[in-house]
Amino acid sequence: MKVDSRLQAYLDGDLRLDELPPELRSEAEAWDELVEEVRRTAPAGAPLGLDARIMERVGERRAVRVPAWLEWLVRPRPISVSPLAAAAAVAVLLLVLTKPWSERAGDTDVGPIAGRVYVQFVVDVPSAETVHVVGDFTEWEPSIALADPDGDGVWSGRVALEPGVHEYMFVIDGADWMTDPNASSYHDDGFGQQNAVLAVSELDGT
Repeated sequence: MKVDSRLQAYLDGDLRLDELPPELRSEAEAWDELVEEVRRTAPAGAPLGLDARIMERVGERRAVRVPAWLEWLVRPRPISVSPLAAAAAVAVLLLVLTKPWSERAGDTDVGPIAGRVYVQFVVDVPSAETVHVVGDFTEWEPSIALADPDGDGVWSGRVALEPGVHEYMFVIDGADWMTDPNASSYHDDGFGQQNAVLAVSELDGT
């Protein structure tokens, strides 16, 4: 509804009632009565016209346009993945989770295998929680773990060794050093124990 500009000036307080032409005075008085009625019945505390001003501000904020480049960035977009691509992604994930990039018990050849021979180490230690084979081929560090997959106390693992004579021992639960009781020969380690001695030739692959 369009309001006469003179009546609007009166409502805004810019004109007095007696300054209006006679045809607008009755309408102005009707507006005065309506405003007075609203003031009497409106809840206390909220200034008259506050809701209108708030809605006006809300309208101004809604009118603010988001830059096109920002709207493009934040707009959600559906992504379609082909079944073949999804299967390939799952296969790569499984490979990462299961690939023995570092030490893996029972399959401990972590170096290049050219010129090396696989040797099977086996030791019966039912009470052990972990068993490692150490030797000159590991610089006497417990970096090669043996495995007991069926829990019968027999620990084993294949290790790729360079041909030659090697000395080794087993480390039980990370602390107790044990000489292989099934070794064919031994050598004094200089600390009161004996290292097992193993001769590996080019034909000794198992």
